[in-house]
Amino acid sequence: MAEQSELAAVSRASQALSVTQLVRRVRDSLEKSFSHCWVMGEISNARQASSGHLYFTLKDAQSAINIVMFRNSAQRLRFKLEDGIEVLVFGRVSVYESRGALQFYAEELEPRGAGALQIALEQLKRRLAAQGLFNAERKRALPFFPRVIGLVTALGGPVGGAGSAALHDMLKIIFSRNPNVHVIISPAKVQGDGAGAEIAAALKALNADGRAEVIVLGRGGGSLEDLWAFNEEVVARAIYASRIPVVSAVGHEIDYTIADLVADVRAPTPSAAAQMVTPVKQELEQQIAQRCSLLCRAMAKNLSGCRERFSGLTRNLKDPRWALRQARQRLDEDARDLIDSARRSLMQRRLRVSSLAQRLRPPRVLLRESRLKVNGLTQALRKSLGPVLREERSRAERLDGRLREAINRCVAIYCEQPPALARRAESAFRQILERQRRRMIELGSRLDSLSPLRVLERGYAIAINRQGGRIVVDASHVHVGDVLDVRVHRGRLRARTLAVMPDAARPRKPDADDTG
Repeated sequence: MAEQSELAAVSRASQALSVTQLVRRVRDSLEKSFSHCWVMGEISNARQASSGHLYFTLKDAQSAINIVMFRNSAQRLRFKLEDGIEVLVFGRVSVYESRGALQFYAEELEPRGAGALQIALEQLKRRLAAQGLFNAERKRALPFFPRVIGLVTALGGPVGGAGSAALHDMLKIIFSRNPNVHVIISPAKVQGDGAGAEIAAALKALNADGRAEVIVLGRGGGSLEDLWAFNEEVVARAIYASRIPVVSAVGHEIDYTIADLVADVRAPTPSAAAQMVTPVKQELEQQIAQRCSLLCRAMAKNLSGCRERFSGLTRNLKDPRWALRQARQRLDEDARDLIDSARRSLMQRRLRVSSLAQRLRPPRVLLRESRLKVNGLTQALRKSLGPVLREERSRAERLDGRLREAINRCVAIYCEQPPALARRAESAFRQILERQRRRMIELGSRLDSLSPLRVLERGYAIAINRQGGRIVVDASHVHVGDVLDVRVHRGRLRARTLAVMPDAARPRKPDADDTG
């Protein structure tokens, strides 16, 4: 039994397949059964590798399969794969040997519902709009009367038949409206492979030339495929970068392209674009003639009004000689009034001077009175200071007598002492005597400082009001115009009061006149 089991195991091992053999048999079977087929589903997890290959998942409500589209096939796509797009995929089913995974190798891909071109158009519109290429604030106004117009269209040929017809129509309308305008044609293919690049190059060439003041980009109508060159990104970028205003006139009125959205102005047809950029010369000449006529009539009317106003002013204008005589008469009257006024003022001043001269007393009399008053004041000061001086003198004499008596007593006491004590006593007495002498000198200086003459030596003065003969001690007792006699250290002065400025910080003491 054991030998039979070993033989059976060896037989089974010889008949078993390797994983690679199994995967290859499954792959061969699938490729024979499903050599090529169409598969419908929704895209998810779409991504593009750095090699250019596309990888995504195609799914429906119950199942999903991995899809691979190699670079050669992916480059033919006219739109970008996005999650959620429902598509039809043509290709073959196979197995990826490394992982044993089922895969579908796509060769063609078409959107279900809207066409590939329409999807590509909508995707490009969204991207360019997000970048601001369609913003209205960046679009420029067209020149009113361009002298040079640039045209970007096809000259003719089997591919550019619509462009050549559009060129013929635009030239016919432009020169019929203004035969003096200059046209620069920058030719380009308007449909087919490479048409977008040629249109962009033609726009750049006109900008580099710099003579054109406006550019018309146009062609006749056609299908979406025919107009696709004007939906390419390179054309949109070239229109956006143009320094010259661009008018897009592509197809018929119902046709809309990305070039229409980026251009500064969109025209429904090439013929309409030619009319937009070229005003009618005859109409402008008629408008200029009408405005010149209106201006001439307005100027004639204004001139007539000015003449009428001038005539009226001339009639109202009086003879200047009469006005001069009136002015001279007014001048004579004013001169007489001025002389009379001066005479009256002079007479009043003379009367005032006479009155003041009568009130004025002779200077000698005033001087004698002032001397008498000063003498009286000096005597009064001496009388008031006499008792003080006598008292101080008697006090000094008493102090001197007392001092002498004390010194004599001390000398008598200390004479009996030894010589050393006598010398000490003599030194002490001398110091006491010196202090008393300095005290006497200080009292004499203080007494001398109380003298009024010493006060005057220090720059002070005594002012006497001549009106009442009193010494001035308060500024409020003096009035403006009062005459003052001022006694200084050497001599006397006479002054007249110009202003009274009492001290606001010190209260005014009432004098005899105030209390009376």
